[in-house]
Amino acid sequence: MSLALILAVATVWIVWGSTFLGIRVMVETIPALLGSGARFLVGGSLLAAFVVWQHGRGAFQVTAEEWRGSAAMGLLLVAGGVGMVALGEERGLPSSLAALLASSEAAMVLGLRVAAGRERISAATAVGVGVGVVGVVLLLMPGSRPEGTPMTAVLLGLGGAVTWAVGTYTGSRIRTAPNLLANVAIQMLVGGIILLLVGLIVGEHVAAGAVSSRSFVALIALTAASVAVYAAYAWLLRNASLSLVTTQSYVNPVVAVILGVFVLGETVGVLTGVGMVITLLAVVLVLRAERQGTPPEGLPTVGEDSPTMEFPAPRTAGPAGPARTA
Repeated sequence: MSLALILAVATVWIVWGSTFLGIRVMVETIPALLGSGARFLVGGSLLAAFVVWQHGRGAFQVTAEEWRGSAAMGLLLVAGGVGMVALGEERGLPSSLAALLASSEAAMVLGLRVAAGRERISAATAVGVGVGVVGVVLLLMPGSRPEGTPMTAVLLGLGGAVTWAVGTYTGSRIRTAPNLLANVAIQMLVGGIILLLVGLIVGEHVAAGAVSSRSFVALIALTAASVAVYAAYAWLLRNASLSLVTTQSYVNPVVAVILGVFVLGETVGVLTGVGMVITLLAVVLVLRAERQGTPPEGLPTVGEDSPTMEFPAPRTAGPAGPARTA
């Protein structure tokens, strides 16, 4: 295994998983929407500059349809998915529980695809989805949530997972910017602008003297993490097997839970632990079943575009299925 591959996998596993912790620390003294908006606006600008440096301005010469597609993904994935999670954590959602709720996104995407009637799934996949539903239900039950965690915060976290799943599903059926990193930069910039505008509209404001040093450091770290994770994930999509790339779907929550417990002192009760195990087991079952499955005659396969938890690759709709582009 090459050093580049090891570094990319470590970035996607550890850095990505730590973002839930980073958000929890950031929102201690920085408003969720304004902080998230600044994070993605700055990160998107840095990534856009990198794309221009590597590929020239031509990377952003896209059609109006592709601009709309990338912008729509920014609305759903960045503003909706990440923004709602940040709001949930601001309202008391533990970072570990936020990550566990996010781990159900792969099953949600699969459910959307089946509900749309575009494909059938194997019995093994159906079992995985069913197990995932049980795990999420356990995580939402009053007795499983850490003491003092309001249901509103939990629903915001779940809403972020649903929004991300809808965005992932939609992304496989619309045209986006052909260049992978240019598409990601557009998503980050659009999502960041939306988050900032909504934050200002709802009355969020930042008092410089009220921002703690640890929240500020968390914001800087999250901004850097956004660029690093996107770049590493894009590189892996081009240079590693899908089976390796999709491992982040169940490694990230484990990293987030461990960091939440040991860094922030978050508690994981017995019922939460059971829900965690069941939810992660569901992700493993779904991804394994979809990698090993074969498409029924006349129907597209759920395999090469198996959903991942976060930051999916840009995809273009068409009879040949989603296409990952450089």
